[in-house]
Formats: sequence, structure tokens, C-alpha cells
Amino acid sequence: MLSDSSHMTDGPADPLVRRLIANPMSLLSGWTAIWFAILARHGGIAWIFFVKGSSLLFTGNYNGHNRPGFLHLYASYPGFQIGPLAFGVAQVIRNLIPGQPVGPAQDVVTAQLIMSAIGLLTLVVIRRIALFARPELAADRRFRLTFLAGGAVFMVAWTELAVAYGHLDDSLALLLAASALLVAIQGHPVLTGLFIGLATDAKPWALIFLPVLLLAGGLSCWRPCGQANRAIRASVGAWLIGAACTVAVIAAAWLPFFIAEPGTVRALHYMIANMPNSALHALGVNNPQTPAWDRQAQIIVACVLALIAIARNRWPAVLLLGAGARIALDPGVHGYYTPAIMTGALLWDMLGTRRPLPTWTVISFFALNLVPLITTDNPMRGDIRLALIVAFSLVILASPAGWLWRPIATATEATAPQLAADTQS
Repeated sequence: MLSDSSHMTDGPADPLVRRLIANPMSLLSGWTAIWFAILARHGGIAWIFFVKGSSLLFTGNYNGHNRPGFLHLYASYPGFQIGPLAFGVAQVIRNLIPGQPVGPAQDVVTAQLIMSAIGLLTLVVIRRIALFARPELAADRRFRLTFLAGGAVFMVAWTELAVAYGHLDDSLALLLAASALLVAIQGHPVLTGLFIGLATDAKPWALIFLPVLLLAGGLSCWRPCGQANRAIRASVGAWLIGAACTVAVIAAAWLPFFIAEPGTVRALHYMIANMPNSALHALGVNNPQTPAWDRQAQIIVACVLALIAIARNRWPAVLLLGAGARIALDPGVHGYYTPAIMTGALLWDMLGTRRPLPTWTVISFFALNLVPLITTDNPMRGDIRLALIVAFSLVILASPAGWLWRPIATATEATAPQLAADTQS
């Protein structure tokens, strides 16, 4: 069996192009700095929630708020859909520069810089996942161009999350989810469980990435010779270890709140407005508020889709399908949701298809970030968001195997048919 890599290695290229793609992270860092400068001045919209929440959690008060803080935080303020890990990191960030007055802008620039760096680090992790699974791509110019072009689009969406909005919780959750996938395919179930647990401690919706635990036995369990069979039983021990670590980490962060104040359960029933341009509304769910079943449905759908993908040897789509389940069933339409889709889309574009192209990265950015700028038709916006999720889910799960990447045959596999023929002759 011939590998696609025989057609994808570097050939003659313009020296300028070679220089541009030789060090993509330097270029992407400069690109990020440009967008940082554009968005920072009027950015940090949501940083006030992290200042307020971390202050209430660690000092018990914030500018005259009289409801109890500390471990009563989530019972007193159930609207906080931010995990304790994110508040802990926010507490560190807003005290990095001593003497800053407590308020909406406390160390906001430092936070924006750190969150931008988290985006670049997430890109590094995505690239390591791709090269660990497909080391032959290291010599592939198309891969480097895809990473550069896709990474540039990715960082535009990420700076909106990190700089314009200032959502530390989502930034941490996405970095940790990508890191969990990397250590999972490397065969580190303990680290996989820890990262998934920490992602959930940063942002509860990160439970949609639970299926990553199924890969915790390492890539060899899902990529055996010729893709003919999968060593499922060999992974059971890794699954149990990873799941135990996830439960332990989540319990360590959240259980103290439930023990100190049973009313913390109120925070589990997040109730935000069901926007008329949301994908959930496009599905026909017209409740004015978030349905009580919504969060559970996101997790269930994400797990089912990921199970199908893994069973069909399409594991690089796990993050994208999970993020898609969230968007499809979420009542919100905020731009900072886009990086979750972009993280999974860029990984799939580099690793899932036979030839790396930033196809779904670009399509996703257009559908989620650009369409809302060119139309005010709310139902159309919701329909496009939903259509995007349906489209890449069908392509990933139902497309012929010939469209997708398959591992390079080893020397033993490649020569086995010839050896058999020689023996018979």
C-alpha cells in the first residue's frame, strides 16, 4: 500500500514561501499581536466576572455584595457558570501586579496577554497531536501551509475569546481538552483523566470531552495493522484509570461547595435566554429560557457521536464533534463559542483527511463569525449554525474511508503479500 506522503513532501518552492512556513509559530505570534492591538482597547468585556467571582471566593466580598461568598459562592450566585479552577487562576492573575485597585479592569491587560498565549500554546498542542499520529507530515509542505493558514484563522477567533471578551474559563478548558487528547493517544491515562477533570473544573461544559478517555490506552489501540481490528479490551484498564482520575479531580474542586452549601445545586440549572438566532432555536426548541435538559443532552450527544467516530477509526474528530454538540444545543450565540469549534476543526483538517487543507477551519469561521456580520436575519443565522454542525458531522461520520487518512503500512505489512506470492510460486 502506497502512502499519500509520497505525493506530499517538499518540492521546489519559492524561497520566500519556504522562509514563511519554516517557523510558523513566530509568524502566528506576530499575527496574534496585530489582533491583540486591534481588540485590546475596548476588550476585556467579561473580565469583571472573574474579578468579582475570584474576589468573592477568596475574600468573601466584592464592592458591597452582601450575599455570602467563599464556599457559598455558587449557591449565592448561581449565574456563575465559571469553574473554581478558572477563579483560582484569575485570583493569581489579578494579583500579579501589586497595588491594582479591585474593579472591572484589574490586571485586565495581563489577563488578555496570558489568554492570548494560551491560544498559541493550544496551537502547539494541536500540531503535536497531528505529528505524533502522522510523523510523515513533518516533511509535508501542505501540512505546514495548512497549519499556518488554519492557525491564522484560528487565532483571529481566539483573540475574540481572549482579548475582546476575556473568557479565561473557556481558554483554559480548550487548552486542557487538547492536552488531554495528546496524552491520551500517547498512552497516559492518568494525565488524560487529570486534564479532562481540570478542564471541567475550569468550565463545566467541558464534560462534552469525556470521550477522550476512550483513547487513553494510546494510539496503538485504535490504529492497529491495516485497521482490521481494534484492541478494545486492552484499553479497559486505561479507561478505568482515566475515569477515576477525572472523577477525583472534579470532586476535589466541586465537592467542597456542595458540602458547605447544598444550595450549590442551583448552579447546575443554568438558565439563560434562548436566543432567536441560536442553533437550539433552529432545532425547533422555542422555550424562552434554556430547557432543563439542555446540558445533559449536550453531553449525551457529544458522547454518542464520539463513540461512533472512534468505532469508525475517526478519533481525530472527537473534539470537533463534542464542540458541535454543544453549539447545536446551546441557546447562546456568542462569538467566543467559535474557538471550541475551531480547535476541533483545525485538528481534523490536519489529521483526519488524506491531504491537509484548512477546509473546515475556514468554513466554520465563516459560518460562526462572518455570517452574523452580513445578515440580520436571526432565523437564518441559527439555520446556518445548525447546518454547519450537521454538515461536518455527516462528512466525518458517513464519508467513505477512501476520503480519510489511514496510517502508513509498515515494511512487514507492505511486503507480506509479495512474500506470500513468492512462497506459493
